[in-house]
Amino acid sequence: MTNYYHVLGLSENATQAEIKSAFKKLAIKYHPDKHPDKPEMEEKFKEINVAHQVLSDEYEKARFDLRLKYRQFSENEARPYSYRAPNADQWKNRNRARYSSGKVDYRQNAIATAYAFGITFLIALMVMTGVWVKQSYDGRQLEKLLAERRSTYLEAKEYFENGRYQSAFEIMSSLNFFRTEERDIKIFKSSMVEKITKIGNDHFQNEEYEQAIELYEMVQELAPDLSFYEVRQRLAESYKHTGHPEKAINILKDFLVGEYEIIASLVKIAEIHRDELNDPNEALDHLLIAHRLAIKRYKTYYGEGYAMVINEQYLPKSHYDLYTSLAATYLAVDDPEMAIKAADWNKYVWPDSASSYVTSAEAYIATGQNRKACIEYSGAKDRNWSGTTQTYCN
Repeated sequence: MTNYYHVLGLSENATQAEIKSAFKKLAIKYHPDKHPDKPEMEEKFKEINVAHQVLSDEYEKARFDLRLKYRQFSENEARPYSYRAPNADQWKNRNRARYSSGKVDYRQNAIATAYAFGITFLIALMVMTGVWVKQSYDGRQLEKLLAERRSTYLEAKEYFENGRYQSAFEIMSSLNFFRTEERDIKIFKSSMVEKITKIGNDHFQNEEYEQAIELYEMVQELAPDLSFYEVRQRLAESYKHTGHPEKAINILKDFLVGEYEIIASLVKIAEIHRDELNDPNEALDHLLIAHRLAIKRYKTYYGEGYAMVINEQYLPKSHYDLYTSLAATYLAVDDPEMAIKAADWNKYVWPDSASSYVTSAEAYIATGQNRKACIEYSGAKDRNWSGTTQTYCN
């Protein structure tokens, strides 16, 4: 029987730390990579590895110790034997002893056997008791940990339900992993940002822009790695409605860098410059960039004759917003002729656009063509426009 303690160069009272340390030293010394041409080193390395696996495992080590102690006990009880040919006198004495020795001492054998099994039983009992104690301790520690984590969760949940979202999120951030029995806690944490976003959307729909801004900014702070394009779009719109046009423009410029809804973002930036910052020329620059991008796309998809085949059903709403805003901006920079052209394109692609007829009417008035203005106003009314026309058109 191989003595694994001797393989690692240790005494049989070695601690786990000593076993681990000895294994590391011997594994480095006898590793096959250091002795490529010596197969006996590989066998030695395997023997070292097996010794470590047995002695580092609590259960296997106990079993090995039992076998080792039993072997030592047997060796101590047995007489060392070495063969030497007996002489004539020795043969005579041996035969005399054989026939005069009497019966085998079964009592002594039974005592020795009972002693061995008693030692085995006691060691096994000690090992199993130690395992049970450790498992019981680990179980109590786990119950304590789970109770503390659930208390943390309940505290965060109460904060969240009372509208203290930041505090709730900070508390939950301490819980980075979840056990099987904590599924409800995991769901709560993963849905926190989603719930805050939904509440912000409700404020946005009700035009409660200040409250929406507070929640949207919190969402970005709590989950900075997520893109949240829709959240940032609403945040930009909320900034616009609450007198923070520069903040709105910064968000929309980020969209341009990320190539997200480029035309729609350019249109929104232009409208902020025109309506909030009173800078129609800057607005026109952004709209013309969007216009060139739109024409390039038309030619790519439909060819040079795109005007003959293009239809509103093939275009996103952002393109309608582009030319509607472009026509209004041309009016703002006193270029009614270009305003009419932009409005005419809208009327061609989106024939039901009442606002395009109104823009054309205002452009014709600016150029003194009142009769044509009245015709455009009439077209707007045919499309359910309810605004007021000039008195000379009535």
